[in-house]
Amino acid sequence: MKTLPSQITVDIWSDFVCPWCWIAKKRFEKGLDAFEHKNQVTIQYHSYRLASGLTPQPFKDALYKKFGGKSGADAMMSHVKSAGELEGLIYNFNSMLFGDTLDAHAIVKLAQQKGVGELLTEKFFKASITEGKSIFDHKVLVELANEVGVPREEANSAFSNISFKQEVLKDEASAHAMGASGVPLFIINNKYSISGAQPIETFLSALEQVWEEKQNELMITEGQSCGINGCSI
Repeated sequence: MKTLPSQITVDIWSDFVCPWCWIAKKRFEKGLDAFEHKNQVTIQYHSYRLASGLTPQPFKDALYKKFGGKSGADAMMSHVKSAGELEGLIYNFNSMLFGDTLDAHAIVKLAQQKGVGELLTEKFFKASITEGKSIFDHKVLVELANEVGVPREEANSAFSNISFKQEVLKDEASAHAMGASGVPLFIINNKYSISGAQPIETFLSALEQVWEEKQNELMITEGQSCGINGCSI
């Protein structure tokens, strides 16, 4: 018996104004780091907008509207903040904004072409959630993109690039086709779905299970065969 090389693909949908998405990203990364075959894992980030068409507004105001008051919203923010601290993340809800993140996702599409998509994704999360920067401000987006190596002129052009915005819409359509109604969403090998900021162990267990199944699929029984050096007896 011999095993052919295997690979796992993980597709991740998230939004920069989603409090749980950053936590889920960190937990997944820790689960991946503990995975024995992490070098065989390919990750692809996808766009998803929680507030399509919504003008930027204070995050807390949007949350109060959703919960119909402060009590439930404050409890949710407290829970997220505590969970974030366990992952080394700082949540400043007083300065965080909420709205349509189409332009931010479009510029990430450009960054992905240059191999720095994940770096910019991380920067956008930190800018939005911790630093109180507006990821709805083109100047802010361009500056952050430039910090990871995207030329300013190219970054500016991303906002009017129809192709990038179509990619964002395509990502969203793919998520909706799978029945997704929110993020974070993780799809492993186009087969297993993990939604929400699950524990580190959940991500690790899923990777291990998929790896084991993949190995079983790729096991080949060696029998009589012919090659360039002749045939076996």
